[in-house]
Amino acid sequence: MKKYIKFISGLNSYLKNRMSPVEALETARVQLTERMKARDSNFISIVEKGICGNDHSPYKSMLKSAGITAQDIKKWVQNSGIEETLKRLLLEGIYFTVDEFKGKKEVNRNGLKFKCRESDFDNPFVKEAYEVRSGASRSAGTRVRIDFEYLSKRALYDAYLLSIFGLMNAPIANWFPLFPGAPGINSSLRFSKIGNPPKKWFSQVKARQVKVNWEKVFGAKLIFSIARLYGVPIADPEYVDLNSAHIIASWASEMCSEFSKCVIYTFAASAVRICMAAQERNINIAGTYFLVTGEPLTEKKKAEIENAGAKAIPVYGISEAGVVAAGCNSPECGDQSDHCHLYKDSTAVIKHNYIDSQRDLSVDSFLFTNLMFESPKILLNVGMGDYGLIEEKETCCDFGKIGFSTHLSGIRSYEKLTGEGVTFVDTDFIEILEKKLPEQFGGSSTDYQLIEYEEQGGLNRLKLLVSPKIPDVDEQHLKSEFIKYLKNSKASPESWTQSGTVMWEQVNIIKVERKEPVLTRSGKIIPFFVIK
Repeated sequence: MKKYIKFISGLNSYLKNRMSPVEALETARVQLTERMKARDSNFISIVEKGICGNDHSPYKSMLKSAGITAQDIKKWVQNSGIEETLKRLLLEGIYFTVDEFKGKKEVNRNGLKFKCRESDFDNPFVKEAYEVRSGASRSAGTRVRIDFEYLSKRALYDAYLLSIFGLMNAPIANWFPLFPGAPGINSSLRFSKIGNPPKKWFSQVKARQVKVNWEKVFGAKLIFSIARLYGVPIADPEYVDLNSAHIIASWASEMCSEFSKCVIYTFAASAVRICMAAQERNINIAGTYFLVTGEPLTEKKKAEIENAGAKAIPVYGISEAGVVAAGCNSPECGDQSDHCHLYKDSTAVIKHNYIDSQRDLSVDSFLFTNLMFESPKILLNVGMGDYGLIEEKETCCDFGKIGFSTHLSGIRSYEKLTGEGVTFVDTDFIEILEKKLPEQFGGSSTDYQLIEYEEQGGLNRLKLLVSPKIPDVDEQHLKSEFIKYLKNSKASPESWTQSGTVMWEQVNIIKVERKEPVLTRSGKIIPFFVIK
């Protein structure tokens, strides 16, 4: 009962103290600037209280084993800054790879061996408000507790980003799967906080297609009911599948006719589908701005969106730290399709040369450190399975004016496949490809492989390669069995696996091809292969 009282109290306060767009923008400018000035002290405070002062922190034993104290870190930050301190910690073995963070691999540093759980990284100072699941399906997706104070601070980034493109008062729509997936409910609450609640929430899946426990159903209804009591019309999820994107294109056309601009927040592939539908049906969506997330905004995807007269703004986020970077409208910042400014006041990122012999790869993996005390997880040099380019450059754009001088681009993943914005990591399908399919259809563990590639129009597709030496394979049956296994693999009542497989089935994303699996450069056969 205490949990529900705390939840209701937090939501009441959150909605009661919402801002007008003008107030939100002014608050954003002030707070982001102040947090940039307090960046070093905020980081030191997290280290002292959230790590060294937290007996349950997985970092504490690592630091002790390496002979590093909070005072050492404070001195390094004062002398060299946060990033150089993080690099020094990395050299001392203070970091976690994504597999270690997820508990899939044992940590072995400085003679210390242990295994983590994702919950070990929970921020002990967060007041639990409501729980969501990440867009990746890692064993039902990362569990993230969202605190309303954290959500309030995150909403200010939305205000600042929208203002850069002149969109503070433009009508907004979401196209994300329904609760407990994080993007739809979180963005609805954030936009409501800054005085511009979404007019529409389109969902690619139906409520009855996703099994959610009673507590999550009750929590969702409570959020909507209390919001209406405060006069905040948070839109109910409205089912629009991936093959009906013209419905959303028509909405965008109507909004742009009335307001000249509108915003659609969705996955990059879903944005492409809206633009394709608009062109096929001759629907004018000029003036539409897509905030795209969940997968890389590639050159092909960006071109398809711009061909329809719309604009794409990349929004890069990780569930463990929220949105950490976003694109701007200044040519001086580069012409990469997915160029983003790191939200430097709340996140630090450095590179780690990550070598994975099993996947036969070597990449400059991102290591994330959060600097916001309200973040749901405490991250200190933690990999999330992504890599890309990091550049430090002062600019005169709106982000540059407040000190967001770290630029990210070429962002890709090395440990998951992405289709329609929902990702599946290798552990979701390795057992299916190496064991279940061979047992049912014949062959060995090296006769099946999943390949991700991008079509000319920018949509991601998946090939399920099956060795030609396996006789009499019913390709349609094999594909349906693969989806069935994937839907049930490590799924829980809150798993994104359910939404993901529903969306994949809608657009027939998987194509079976009778072909020998592709070899890596060293001659290995790995379960999945991404054509970059």
